[in-house]
Amino acid sequence: MTNKKRDQHDQRDERTDAEAPPSADERLRGLLAALTQLQQYLDERGSHTYELAQRFMANAKRDPSTRAYDERQATMLEYQHYIWKEIAGRVGQIRAIYDDAPVDAPAPDVDSPAAPDASAEATDAGEG
Repeated sequence: MTNKKRDQHDQRDERTDAEAPPSADERLRGLLAALTQLQQYLDERGSHTYELAQRFMANAKRDPSTRAYDERQATMLEYQHYIWKEIAGRVGQIRAIYDDAPVDAPAPDVDSPAAPDASAEATDAGEG
């Protein structure tokens, strides 16, 4: 093989290595990072809706003319807070299952009786 052909061959190998699809470990790490970001986002949304609910409740006490509206808004926002936190908890459970699992391990059944119950966990944590 001539030097020119060898150089072209080496360049092709470097391109192939650089363009190779990510390994299963890299994809899993990327997915877990995305799930972490999603969980943080959901927690933030839940906290924000809770704060809004508290503002509506405070306004309901201050202004009797809009009391019914403010109380309905607060109730709706408290429900949204609960839903956001519940979903964030479920994402956290999924993350915990796969965080230290080897890539070649079979995927556990998330809904199996051995899997922790998201609603029980939220209730135990005092959320709701």
